[in-house]
Amino acid sequence: MKVNQNVSAVISNAHLHRTENKLTASIERLSSGYKLNKAKDNPAGMAISNKMRAQIMGLDQSSRNAADGTSVMQTADGALSETHSMLQRMRELCVQAATDTMTTSDKEACQQEIEALQAEIDRIATDTEFNGKRILDGSQDYRVYPSVDGELAGSYIRNFQTSDEVSADDYKFSITQVPEQAKIENMTITVPGTIEINGCKTEFTGEETPDELNMKMQEVAELAGVKAEKKTNDALTYDLTTIEYGKRAKISYSINDTLITTTPAEGKDTQIDLTVTYKTDEHGNYVLDSKGNKVPSGEGFSETATCITDGKKVTIRDMNGFKMIFEIDPEMDMKDVLDHVDPATSQKVDVDLEMTDIGSMTLQIGTHENQVVDVRIPAVTCESLYIDDLNVVRRGGADQAIAALDDAIAQVSEVRSRIGAYQNRLEYATGSLDATEENMEAAISRIMDTDMAEEMSTYSNMNVLDQAAISVLTQANDMPQQVLQLLQ
Repeated sequence: MKVNQNVSAVISNAHLHRTENKLTASIERLSSGYKLNKAKDNPAGMAISNKMRAQIMGLDQSSRNAADGTSVMQTADGALSETHSMLQRMRELCVQAATDTMTTSDKEACQQEIEALQAEIDRIATDTEFNGKRILDGSQDYRVYPSVDGELAGSYIRNFQTSDEVSADDYKFSITQVPEQAKIENMTITVPGTIEINGCKTEFTGEETPDELNMKMQEVAELAGVKAEKKTNDALTYDLTTIEYGKRAKISYSINDTLITTTPAEGKDTQIDLTVTYKTDEHGNYVLDSKGNKVPSGEGFSETATCITDGKKVTIRDMNGFKMIFEIDPEMDMKDVLDHVDPATSQKVDVDLEMTDIGSMTLQIGTHENQVVDVRIPAVTCESLYIDDLNVVRRGGADQAIAALDDAIAQVSEVRSRIGAYQNRLEYATGSLDATEENMEAAISRIMDTDMAEEMSTYSNMNVLDQAAISVLTQANDMPQQVLQLLQ
């Protein structure tokens, strides 16, 4: 028996401290619900759980982002549904105006409604917004920058519509024929007499003043779809030019029921040559295949691309859904660049078309960088639909309007199909993100959360051991007092 060193008490106290530490940790886990409350509890588990927590929060926000994207698609589709309805109504009016039972005033009434619907289509494209962002005016689509000799040519090579399969790349083509209007120069009318232009007829009695005669001429020309420019040196001589461009633009006329133009004057469609680029080696030589043919580079237009032109409008198609539509408008060429095109001398204008991935709506639907979906919503205006110059009053205008509206309806259907595909994708993305978040929550729960039943058993065990250690320590502290009995 010893007095200075109570080894039993020291041993009991050490066990008591260990038991109390475990009991304290168990109480902390039970009260917080986490089995990782400090980094020392599980350093690796703490690091893993923090990364998982950041990912879970990112998944939750990404799911909300995808849901917002779905709302954008629903907003756009709802607006385009009304655009579709208006296009159908416009087509109905054009069919109505195409019959000759309609008088000119009746057709003018149809034209007024068509123009009102055109204004509403443009208003919808301009005013449809989501969270302050316009979504149907083309601002959420890729940007295309045409250039000629290094100078931007977007003023006269414009109104681009591209499918999703058109990648951001450089495309090159050459303009070999500028679109032209049909023209007739120095047409001289007789007074009194009659004139008929493209089936539209008027009569001059000889009693008209020069202004009245010119007014009659302008009225019949407008109905015929042409512009009549009076010669300054001869009040009865005019130059005629069609309003439209291309081969569909024709002029035939008769004076005093005598056909003057046995062959109608005809305009010309745009003509372009697509440029195909080929692979080259480090020395700049073309790479050839086993048959000695040059190997396409895979950039820009391919060898299978085809081009269709209609007046100013150019449509380029290729495999796998590649589609590009634009127009070449000489009237907008302020620098007269297109005047350099001369088919007779094979002079042409080379165009470099830069398609960028700038402008699309980017939706963050992942927890890390570049986990995004690019949404492209093209402009849906009358200009982009090529229905901004419909005129059912002039001769043949209703038939041309019907064809243009058929194309416009198909184009809007294509845009809505694209939007529907985006919407379905975003809904699937939302479901995937929610499922991933659920699984991540389960995974972090296995690392962080306390098993309450197991921890309660540990707590009960430590509580009993703590009480036992206190009791034993009390008895160990009493042992030195027994030495007094030996000293009596």
